Amino acid sequence: MVLGAGIGTNIINPVEVFSHTPGKNSPRKPPSRYLKYHDKLDHCFSAVLQDVMDGMGYRNQCMDPAIRPLQPAMKTWGEAITIYVEAVSKEPEHPFQKEMELIDSANEGHLLVAQCNAPLSAFWGGLLSNAAIGRKISGVIIDGGARDYHEITELGFPTFCRGLSPYDSLGRMDGKEYDIPVECGNIRVNPGDLVFGDVDGVVVVPQPIVDEVIDKAYQKIQGESKVREELRSGAGVEATFKKYGIL
Repeated sequence: MVLGAGIGTNIINPVEVFSHTPGKNSPRKPPSRYLKYHDKLDHCFSAVLQDVMDGMGYRNQCMDPAIRPLQPAMKTWGEAITIYVEAVSKEPEHPFQKEMELIDSANEGHLLVAQCNAPLSAFWGGLLSNAAIGRKISGVIIDGGARDYHEITELGFPTFCRGLSPYDSLGRMDGKEYDIPVECGNIRVNPGDLVFGDVDGVVVVPQPIVDEVIDKAYQKIQGESKVREELRSGAGVEATFKKYGIL
C-alpha cells in the first residue's frame, strides 16, 4: 500500500492542525455541494476562475506551478477534503490510519488536498486511486509525490503532484489530522473550498465566494467565445478589447 510523502515547507499553525480529532470510522460525508454546478464548472478552466477572483480582490489563489498533473489532459474540480501529513522516522503503530479514514469518509465530488511536510516520497499510488474512484472522489492535489504512474494514468484518475518517486511512505511520513486547514502549494485550503486543477495550474476558490465566482466565470467564458470568433474573423485586437473588455 502506498500513502507516501512530499515536499511542503509551509506548516499551518499546529493549533489549527490538531484542533479537530474525529474518531475512527468517521461517517461518510454528504456529496459535494458543488455538484449542482457541474454544467458550468465542466466548461471552466483555472485561468478564468483566477481572472474572476483577481477582479474581486483575491489575487493570490494559484498553487505553486511545480504542482502538475500527471498528464496534460487531466482536469479536476471538487469540494476540498484535506489532510496534513508529516515526516516520521519509523513505522507508526497504526500506519495510514488517518489517510484511510479520510478516504473512507469521502463521497461524490470531493477532491483530496494533501499538505505533505516531509522529503519527497509517494503519498499517492495506484491502489488509492482505485479506492478514490470507488468513493467517486474527483481527484487529488498533493504538495508531494506519487507513484504507479502507468496504473493511475490508465485509470484516468486526475492526480496533481510535485513529482514521482518509487519510495513508499511507510516509515517515512504519516497522516496526522484531516478535515482541517492546510497549506498546499503555498496556498491555504480550507475544507469546503472549491479546488480546480488543469494543465495551467491549480486554483483555490474560498467557500464564501464560490457561487459568485462560478457565475462570473461562466459569463466570462461566454463573452470570450464571442471575442474568439471576431478575432479569428480578422477584427482588430484593440477594437475588440474596447468592445468587450476581454482579452
